Amino acid sequence: MSDTTALKKAAIVALKEAGFSNRAVAERENVAPSTVSRINNRYSPTHHFDAKTSRPSRRRKMDDRDIRTALRMLSSGQAKNVADLQRRFFPHLHVDTIKARLREHGLGVYVRQSKPLL
Repeated sequence: MSDTTALKKAAIVALKEAGFSNRAVAERENVAPSTVSRINNRYSPTHHFDAKTSRPSRRRKMDDRDIRTALRMLSSGQAKNVADLQRRFFPHLHVDTIKARLREHGLGVYVRQSKPLL
């Protein structure tokens, strides 16, 4: 998948504003009709063809409020570990999801090793 240049984006928007159909613009500019539609929707309101627009992303399953709750439960002793935290407070989430989000906030997960008796 190649990146469309700013010049090509400007040409696509200009042709669409002139009244050409997506199919006609696509054939003329040698791109797919869906690309014409996407570029027109994204760049016609602003005409900033060099700007990279943000794309919608998936909402996180565990937001910042949930992270604060998890950290509070772990630090106060209401949950012993991540599995207990998941079972009692976040049954809709997987343990690995909770571990990953806690790791992002600086709380590492480790398995306590006992010292062997010599």
